[in-house]
Amino acid sequence: MVSRAWTLLPVLTVLTASLGCGDERSEPPSASSLTGVSESGPATTSSGDPDATATEGDGPKLDAGDGMATGGPGDDPGCQAENIDPPNATLTGTVFAPNLQIPISGALVYIASEAATPVPDGSYCAECVELPCDANFVLTNPDGTFELPAVAGPGQHLVVQKGQFLRDVVIDVAEGTAAVPPDLSNLPGEWNPAEGKWIPKIAVYDADPDKVFNVLAKFGLGEVSAGGVLVPGTEQFVLINSNDQGAFMDDLPGMQQYHIIFVPCAATKFWLGAPTVPPLRAQNIRDYVAGGGKWYATDHSNEYIAEPFPSYQDFHAPAMPDIQPAYDVDGTVNDPDMLAWLQALPPALADIGGGQPTLGSLPTVELRLNYSGIDAVHEVIVQDEDGNDVNVGPYTYVSGPCTSCSDPVTARPMAYTGQWGCGRMMYSTFETSSVAHNGLNPQELMLLYMILEIGVCHETPPPPVPPVG
Repeated sequence: MVSRAWTLLPVLTVLTASLGCGDERSEPPSASSLTGVSESGPATTSSGDPDATATEGDGPKLDAGDGMATGGPGDDPGCQAENIDPPNATLTGTVFAPNLQIPISGALVYIASEAATPVPDGSYCAECVELPCDANFVLTNPDGTFELPAVAGPGQHLVVQKGQFLRDVVIDVAEGTAAVPPDLSNLPGEWNPAEGKWIPKIAVYDADPDKVFNVLAKFGLGEVSAGGVLVPGTEQFVLINSNDQGAFMDDLPGMQQYHIIFVPCAATKFWLGAPTVPPLRAQNIRDYVAGGGKWYATDHSNEYIAEPFPSYQDFHAPAMPDIQPAYDVDGTVNDPDMLAWLQALPPALADIGGGQPTLGSLPTVELRLNYSGIDAVHEVIVQDEDGNDVNVGPYTYVSGPCTSCSDPVTARPMAYTGQWGCGRMMYSTFETSSVAHNGLNPQELMLLYMILEIGVCHETPPPPVPPVG
């Protein structure tokens, strides 16, 4: 297979794109209208095989070391600065989601002479690794923009990565400033190693009403109908039948084929024995996450967080597991990076209309259809290889009161992530996408942000697995 190497010619202005929703979005200019094009070989792995799978211990080249936010060469201690050519070019652009609408904050963008290490095909321990000596790199700003120093020359690898979303394109860089077209710097929407594209392998229960699969499609992992619903058969992920009684989770090797597994609200409510989780199934979940898997559950399915990871949180009514009635509240975005990203979203994403909540009152945001309450989250302390205490317990992104709990005033965690071995889990008390609609509401946007964040790499080695109790 032959792929194109794009020649980025100097331009005087930075390319921008209109970011409306649906038919209002302006398509980005085509690459041919901005650049010259020459033919080259495929964007291969470091072994030269475009379909090669990373060997054990390999992971995405994520960790750019100190000074990552400002840019610079790779952090290999063996690199000698005097042997690295100084930048004489600048690449500018914006990293978008696969749908070319949602800007991506904190994505790694770098350029190097060698190909990126591919994403392994299945769950793995994503340990941070060093970039090549000649790699210049930056992290994208909250609005997704970047300004990347580069050294002019042909056949260079422009790599964009956020978690298991990885794109590697071969470009020729000319001296001066050049704008990278959005369709060359966006996160990919398909797993296609031959074209330098990797995405997380995702399995999601086809729950109703919490239809997370519609959110993934809107992100760009499927086609979306005029009403905001996944077009069946276009999804770039696997749908699990909610009538399987949890059998999917009784097969650990099957689970390990996926980087992320979603158990949304209502996926489990008709299962025999619910809300009890069989011990072997709970252990499979722990083993999956410990090996690097990413695990997501939400409100009504809270037993699939509470049972495998009991020391991380206390649910208000774990035996139900549902709180009635569902409650709508004003929550608070606690994470400063999430807040900066939400504040930087363009107006068409901040307010999609149709009676949906808006982002007009940040850090306050309306959170609808909460079916769980969390009384407390706890520090979970383990020791790293040097004997230092490390807290792998929940990190709260969003908090708010539980108006259906016995204490309806106190702010509680409502969306959080935690770590278990080399993997991570995430949970929210609110449903994500219950009623079909166009665009992405605040709850859906926050879900997508957290999905991307739990995919990023760990320091080497990751902290050990804590005790279960």
